[in-house]
Amino acid sequence: MSKTTKSKTAKGTGRKGFVAEPDLDFDQSAPEEEEEVEEEIQSRVERPAPGRCLAEAAVRAAVDDDLMARLNGGETLVVAVQVPTAAWVKQIEGCFKRLAGRALVIGRDGSDRTRHKADFGNEGVADALAEGRPVIGIATSSALLPGSLVAGSDVSVDIAVTGSVVNDAIARFVGAPARPSAVDGLGALDFGDIVVNFRAESSAADIVDRLKRAANRRNAPRQDRLPKLVDAVEFGEARDFGLSLGEDVRAYRDHNLKWSDIAGHANCVFAGDPGLGKTFYARILAEHLGVPLVVGSLSEIFATTAGYLDSVVKGVRDLFQRAEAAKAALFLDELDALPSRINLEARHLSWWTPVIAEFLLLLDSATNGNREMRFVWAATNHVDRLDPALIRPGRLDRVIHFRPPGPEGIASILRHHLEGDLAGTDLAVLGTLGLGRTPAELAAVVKAARRAARAERRALAREDLVEALAPKADVDAPTLRRISVHEAGHAVVCLALGIDELVVVEAIGSAGAWGRTLMRRREGIETRAVIEGRATVNLGGRAAEVVVYGGDCSANSGGDVKSDLAIATRAVCGLRASMGLGDGLAYLADPANATALLRMDPVLRAAVEADLTRLHAGAVDIVAHHRAALDAIAEALIARRHLSGQEVREIFDANRPAQGRVGA
Repeated sequence: MSKTTKSKTAKGTGRKGFVAEPDLDFDQSAPEEEEEVEEEIQSRVERPAPGRCLAEAAVRAAVDDDLMARLNGGETLVVAVQVPTAAWVKQIEGCFKRLAGRALVIGRDGSDRTRHKADFGNEGVADALAEGRPVIGIATSSALLPGSLVAGSDVSVDIAVTGSVVNDAIARFVGAPARPSAVDGLGALDFGDIVVNFRAESSAADIVDRLKRAANRRNAPRQDRLPKLVDAVEFGEARDFGLSLGEDVRAYRDHNLKWSDIAGHANCVFAGDPGLGKTFYARILAEHLGVPLVVGSLSEIFATTAGYLDSVVKGVRDLFQRAEAAKAALFLDELDALPSRINLEARHLSWWTPVIAEFLLLLDSATNGNREMRFVWAATNHVDRLDPALIRPGRLDRVIHFRPPGPEGIASILRHHLEGDLAGTDLAVLGTLGLGRTPAELAAVVKAARRAARAERRALAREDLVEALAPKADVDAPTLRRISVHEAGHAVVCLALGIDELVVVEAIGSAGAWGRTLMRRREGIETRAVIEGRATVNLGGRAAEVVVYGGDCSANSGGDVKSDLAIATRAVCGLRASMGLGDGLAYLADPANATALLRMDPVLRAAVEADLTRLHAGAVDIVAHHRAALDAIAEALIARRHLSGQEVREIFDANRPAQGRVGA
């Protein structure tokens, strides 16, 4: 065995103080006849620990020879070291203990909430400095280190994951350098994700190939296609926001705008009902801006941790650190899973307060404008449930509202999911037919249309989309007429009262209980008249059955929490229990949960029942007064299954009674 190659451990790849020493050494004067024995021993020599190699390579890149000499000299330096994630703390701490043995090294990964905070350990820092020893603090955030260490730090060191760092680590591990710049793009890989690819008997090329595959898997976008933001007209306000932000980012990259001028409006909340594409839009926006995207949620943290307070806090911290390490936009789904402290009961407040405080601290760090090209977006189905501290200026200071797409947006969504099929077909009529559908429902419509075409072994046709959007209800003629009468009742009361805008009326096989009447709320102040008017519209379907069938009503108005009766009951109960618009001013419950009081409070239950009876009677009067319009709308629904709001209004206006309109 050649004496110049007998050790596989690299001894000449680092500067002084950073050499990775082999675990075993050999007597270079070994006699020639013992070479076979020596070779057998060498084959069993373990390579240096990969974690140690990576940590020392990272420290070598961040700390120059001068600073290392000062730490090992007579200076009493205070050094604050920031690492990418908590997984780096222990290894970097061990590295500094080896390389700067006289220093007090404090590593904190946030796992101990009692000790890993600013007011713990300050006495030890003072004692070490008084003894003339340097102090080195290592953490993902300065908030975890003793306050005196942070305040008195002489030098700040940032540990970063770069291609050159990983190349150096590979060289230390195998004794041969990796290909230059061969392992860039590792920001999304944590410490363990990297070192798990350093395996016994692997060459530098083997490790590089594994790392590249791991990085591609972690960074790879989902395989479904993303539309261009400029073409995604279905996102309305959100599209306008994204295009404006894109212009600002472009100006920043061209050095025509400072990041501080952008940071104030780059972070926001996406608010809207489920299925409107908030998460999908975040991916579109990230691609438009040219930044990676890290997606997470509090529910995911609970599902992937033990669920105890310390593990949840650590999970929140790790999520933010993952986005920071990847230099990515962070998208927080289901933000309302973090409860508002205003509505928390005292017995829950003590548990949630540390989680919320940590979340706000990390959010402040991520949105303070000091980290360039960092974005934080969040999504919620219930913006009213968010803690006010989340959406104040300087944090998520803008709310972008997502609404169901209009005809042009529906056509755009269908065109995207058609992936080039029906390229020459006009989809404008389908845009009207799909009113009230969410983007998720429209994607399902295209899939259903494709299945129908495949079943008949033919190409996809426009009629397949029509049938998927408005399938016939599989019911007999009397049942279809009753469904149509019921939906026509909602439409008549809506148009008679004029409180909200009528969008679409349907009697089809894919609308829940075979029918649907969709309205869009008009902007304005909520008064008792407005709230009761909406409840009257909800009762309009049942009222129509009373008028047409002489009181022989079906169960279509009730049955679940989304039914007409449930919605009307919540509205009236909230009016009395939450909004001070009943007989008293006391706030008894939030509107969403006010109906729970009905089981316990007979007085409130009687008052709500009286209100609903009065409003139902008003709905019956309106329907009876507009009986001709009711019958005409019902007949049109039986024939066509789907009517736009404008079409229903035209029928309503053409059948007005001579004496005018009646209100509730």
